[in-house]
Amino acid sequence: MAGMPFERSTLFLIALAAVLPLIAGGALLWRRFYHDDPNNTARRVLKNSAVPLALRMFVRALDMAFFVILQRTLPGAQIGPYDLATLYVGQYLATIAEFGLGVLLTREAARDPAAARRLFGVTLAMRLLLVVLASAPAAFLLISGYGLLGSLGYGEPISPIGQAAIWVLLLTLLPSAYSGAVTALYNANERMEIPALVEVATGVLGLVARLAALWLGFGVIGLAWASVLVTTLTAGLFLVLQIRDFYPPTLVWNTPQMRQISVIALPLMLNNLLNAVFFRFDILIIKAFGGGQGDLLVNQYSVPYKVLGIAMILPPVVTFAVFPLLSRRAGGDRVAMAQAQNGTLRLLLLVGFPLAAAISVLAADLIWLVNGRNTAQFLPISADVLAILAWFLPFSFVNGLLQYVLIALNRQTSITRAFLIGAFFNLGANLIFVPRYGLYAAAIITILSEIVLLAVFLPILRRDGLLPPLVALAWRPLVGALAMSAAMLGAHWLAGWPAAVLVAAPIYAGVLWILGAIGPEERRLLRRVLGRG
Repeated sequence: MAGMPFERSTLFLIALAAVLPLIAGGALLWRRFYHDDPNNTARRVLKNSAVPLALRMFVRALDMAFFVILQRTLPGAQIGPYDLATLYVGQYLATIAEFGLGVLLTREAARDPAAARRLFGVTLAMRLLLVVLASAPAAFLLISGYGLLGSLGYGEPISPIGQAAIWVLLLTLLPSAYSGAVTALYNANERMEIPALVEVATGVLGLVARLAALWLGFGVIGLAWASVLVTTLTAGLFLVLQIRDFYPPTLVWNTPQMRQISVIALPLMLNNLLNAVFFRFDILIIKAFGGGQGDLLVNQYSVPYKVLGIAMILPPVVTFAVFPLLSRRAGGDRVAMAQAQNGTLRLLLLVGFPLAAAISVLAADLIWLVNGRNTAQFLPISADVLAILAWFLPFSFVNGLLQYVLIALNRQTSITRAFLIGAFFNLGANLIFVPRYGLYAAAIITILSEIVLLAVFLPILRRDGLLPPLVALAWRPLVGALAMSAAMLGAHWLAGWPAAVLVAAPIYAGVLWILGAIGPEERRLLRRVLGRG
């Protein structure tokens, strides 16, 4: 393919081939020497978060490497239709097909392991039925809706390539439905490292398949077919693992139970769907009001989210690690549940604030790193958007955990009301301000939407006696992050981004130590993890 950085991609694949044996060796050593201690909750939670986090960081690094190659190979206007297709199918339609059944299966199987096999069969049948019935009509509505807007002069229709990408990507939903069901089984059994290892294997395969599609000149349609191949192989690998570790998959058709599960799962699906609405619905509005440049604007706005995607690995990994524990404690021991909740919030905020500060300071450098010689069409707009969006991370980290605390308490309907309020605010604000102020408005509204959601969550938690002391948990990380960002700005002005990166961690850790953020409780937790207390 003309302009394709073939040599750079080949060198990257060689480096990847050198790294993979190290990962395989680490996995073997882990299986040989690590053993769970049923009485050491701290170590188990750390294992269920740290191991998947490390592996998914590697997978996300693979995705980012491919994204950099893609951004440096094709113009943004050609990538925009694929960004829109992956968002719509991978986030909205996948959320509808998932229907909250993964979280429900994890919660119920963690509480009652004897019911896991029956629930797996019922929920898998429901997942597959939803994919078959909902995906194609939803895709047709989206394509027709943009065509109607274009004919009325309010926007531009989805390009033929974008439409084709949507139809191809629909084929990923069936194998993904099965993979999600098996993942829920592993989560319920607190074996999160297994799905994470599967992600590593399929992430490597996906990288090779997508690079091959680009090398052969198949463009974004080739990328969509590569996704179909990878999701199908992932489902096959999960099939082998499920037979080895649990039982062969079965489909259970039980209409009364399906109806009962639907009532319980519907709020969970609506929560996830509404969360997606106020998190990324602005992309659809940007496309509709792009003024003839919708595809380019979609890509300019998607680039910051791709950068932030690495940071966004942390909340779901940590949350799913602690979710089975929260589910078991929700039935009675609220003091222990509050301790688990607040300790996890402390960790998320200790990471979230410095991440936001560092990304904000280095926004222009990160955009240049991603786009290379194509950077001119992304500056300053994508860098400014990234610097703004970075500050939604701490709020998103907190809301991500509190949502699952409420799920553990069986408060799905309360979450639905909260997400309805957040989604209406986000949708209304974007419709008012995005046509006039563009991507900057969309970025600011994303932060405000997280604040609105948090404001709705807190009274619900107060009624259950689980109101988190957010000010006490947040002020030290915030002060440390602000001091760190000031030092980074000075170092960046004097010696560029490498100096800014070097000073970040020492300054942040030093300020935290001075403020007493690393105290006796943190040291006790470390001793428990190491098995010394």
